[in-house]
Amino acid sequence: MMGEKAAWAVALLFSVPAFSVASDEATFGDGPYLGQQPPGVTAEVFAPGLIPEDEWAGCSGFLNGGTVFVFSSMKAGTDWRFKPTYVMELEDGKWTKPGVAPFSAYMPYNFTVGPGGTTVYFTTLKSPDRSTSMLLEQANIWAVTLNGDGWTEPVMLGASINTEEYYENYPTVARDGTIYYMSRREDTVGKTDIYRSKNRDGKYADAENLGPPVNSLESDQDPFIAPDGSYLIVCLTGREDSFGRYDLYVSFPEEDGSWSEPVNLGEGVNSAESEFRPYVTGDGKYLFFTSPDPDADNRGRIFWVSSEVIRATRAGE
Repeated sequence: MMGEKAAWAVALLFSVPAFSVASDEATFGDGPYLGQQPPGVTAEVFAPGLIPEDEWAGCSGFLNGGTVFVFSSMKAGTDWRFKPTYVMELEDGKWTKPGVAPFSAYMPYNFTVGPGGTTVYFTTLKSPDRSTSMLLEQANIWAVTLNGDGWTEPVMLGASINTEEYYENYPTVARDGTIYYMSRREDTVGKTDIYRSKNRDGKYADAENLGPPVNSLESDQDPFIAPDGSYLIVCLTGREDSFGRYDLYVSFPEEDGSWSEPVNLGEGVNSAESEFRPYVTGDGKYLFFTSPDPDADNRGRIFWVSSEVIRATRAGE
C-alpha cells in the first residue's frame, strides 16, 4: 500500500512532461555507460546532451549489470523537493529515452545504487509540503529494488537509522550491509556529520558518528562507501586545501577501525565550484558526481572520471 508518503506525490507521474534530451544530436550507443567514451583521470561531462539546458542534474547510478541507468534532474527555478527521477534501459542494443521512474512518486531527491546493482537507497522528506530549509526538514531513508518483475514497492529502513526528530540523507551501503549517511543530531560535531549503522544478522545497529577527522565543525555531506569498505568518499567544505566551496575527499580505514585524514581528490576532480553526490560504478571503474556547468549558470552536470584518482590518492602519487 503506497500510504501517505505518496498520496501527495503520485500526481508527479502524470504532471512531469516526457523527458527530452538537450540536443537532437545527442546519441547514446550500445554497451555500457550509454555508449560513451570512457574518461581518464580528468573529469568529463557524462553523456553530453542528456540533460537539457534549463535543467539541473542530480544523483545518478547504474543497475542490473550496467543495463539500467537512473538519474534525477529538475528545471531551473523549480522546487528541489519535487525533483523527478528518470530511468533508461538498454534494450536490443540501444538505450531507451528517459522516462519517469515508478518510485519517483516518493520524491527521492538524493540516492545511491547499492552493491550488486539491484537496490536504490534514497532519501525523501517526511513533510515535503513545508517551505523550510533542507537541513531543517525531517528526512528518512528508504530502499527500492529492481527485480525480474520490475520495481518493488519502496520500504522505509528501520528506526535505528531513521528518526522522528532528526534528518537522515544521502545513504550509501557497503557489501556487508553497513549503511553510511549524513545526519544532524544532538551529537553532531558540526552542521551535519557522517554516520553509519552496521548490519548485524539482518538488523541495523544504532547510528555511530564517525567523528574527526572525517567530521568537522563544518557541514560534512554526501558519503559514498566502497562495496568492500576500503575507502569512503565525502563531500567536505572549509578545508585548507579546498579548490572550491565543496570538494570531494577520500578517507581510508585504519587498523583500529577509525578513518584516516581525508585527502582531496585533486584538481582533476574538484573545481572552483562545488562537487557533490559521489558514486562509484559497480565495476569499480568510474567515479560519478555532480558539479555546476562552467558554461551555464542555471545547469548542473553529471561528471565522471576514472577511479584511478582514488587509487593514486591512496598511493600518495
